[in-house]
Amino acid sequence: MYKMYIRCMKTMSVASSQFRQSQSQILEEAQHTPVAITSRGSRIRAFVVSPSFFARAVEALEDREDVQAAEIARGEAAEISHEDLKKELGLT
Repeated sequence: MYKMYIRCMKTMSVASSQFRQSQSQILEEAQHTPVAITSRGSRIRAFVVSPSFFARAVEALEDREDVQAAEIARGEAAEISHEDLKKELGLT
């Protein structure tokens, strides 16, 4: 078991064989710190995270998707000519 940092986020890393032997302890640790499960020394195979961490991560991804959609919408609006907009709205 060792600590590592992924993009400035402190995580704990364990080998998959150690995870199989100490699941309860590692699942408890994952309530506080994301745990990387590695294979063959360093290849990360999975992360174990708490339900609250997962919910925050999903919410952050959804927020990012909303921001991207708004950026696209603003970009499309800037490219539509006045004549095309009137046609689209049935005003001509």
